Amino acid sequence: MIDAIKKVPAENRWAVASKTMTGAIMATNKVILDIVGREKYNEFMEKIWSEGGKASKQIADTLGMNGKDAKSIADTVQGVATVEMGPEFKFVIVEATEEKATLRCTECPWLNRAKELGISDDMCSLADQAYANGFAKTINPKMKVTIIKAMPRGDAHCEWIYELEK
Repeated sequence: MIDAIKKVPAENRWAVASKTMTGAIMATNKVILDIVGREKYNEFMEKIWSEGGKASKQIADTLGMNGKDAKSIADTVQGVATVEMGPEFKFVIVEATEEKATLRCTECPWLNRAKELGISDDMCSLADQAYANGFAKTINPKMKVTIIKAMPRGDAHCEWIYELEK
């Protein structure tokens, strides 16, 4: 590794790398939306982010996070999302039982990049739902995820409910 890079603390390298990655993806997604329109964009993003959510189980397994109930999946999601997409995420588990958990995000790298890039379109909600479903169902096929609040839609925070289907 280049000596100058070694002088930068790992936490700072991680922050810069994740900010660059989320910015590049957000800018690319905006171009795709502008070219193909909302209907095709939603179709692409749902497929892409669902597969991304499924693939995230590998990271959960690597971290030893393999929760099967709602409470542990909410905990796993915040850990994996932060590892994957950076330290800007700020999560809190609002309530959590084995059957149902509510996870809240008050700070998000994707929304930060959208604001920095001047993007006012909701570029996240559908992708977020697809990622959350793909990830949770890969961990436990009986897990249902519902987004009830989303910052790109004007809410103060994003909020997901994880529920075990009976």
